[in-house]
Amino acid sequence: MDECLESYLNNDIKKIILGEVVECFKGKAVSSKVGDGEFALINLSDMTLAGINYQNLRTFHLERRQLLRYFLEDGDVLIASKGTVKKVCVFQKQKREVVASSNITVLRPLDKLRGYYIKFFLDSDIGQGLLDRADHGKDVINLSTKELLEIPVPAMPLVKQDYLINQYLRGLSEYQRKIKRAEQEWHHLQNDIEKSIY
Repeated sequence: MDECLESYLNNDIKKIILGEVVECFKGKAVSSKVGDGEFALINLSDMTLAGINYQNLRTFHLERRQLLRYFLEDGDVLIASKGTVKKVCVFQKQKREVVASSNITVLRPLDKLRGYYIKFFLDSDIGQGLLDRADHGKDVINLSTKELLEIPVPAMPLVKQDYLINQYLRGLSEYQRKIKRAEQEWHHLQNDIEKSIY
């Protein structure tokens, strides 16, 4: 893998350093003792391969002014900076205001990169290798923000990024539709079998 990384880092493809085209901040530490409320919190367990599981987010109440710098915006990239599994998700705007937990690093793309394009790259073999280099944990992840922001991403025109993103979102929607249908069919089958027994 090191050979592939060196080859990527030294090839002629034009690259953009992440730290030059994103704003970066850590999520907010919210005590488990804080009561339910109008804001939602994304924990590592809410980040899945298919995206963020918005249905089960914990809600909490704090003074809004304490949260202003933590509120997520559409297209923000969420990266697990602690934990046991590397995870990268893109936030999509919700009806309620949402913050990420403190073991998540948030990248907010400025004008040259889209959030999903950053995710595609970080999920690739090269991206995963570069994340490994920025990880200084032994048994659990401990991602260096400084090294994360030094990762070079291939430059790509926004119009091409948008094309890839549309393809991905269409495919993801189709995948989720098929999974839901398969689960419904499986549930019906189990019910039919149960009815046959009694």
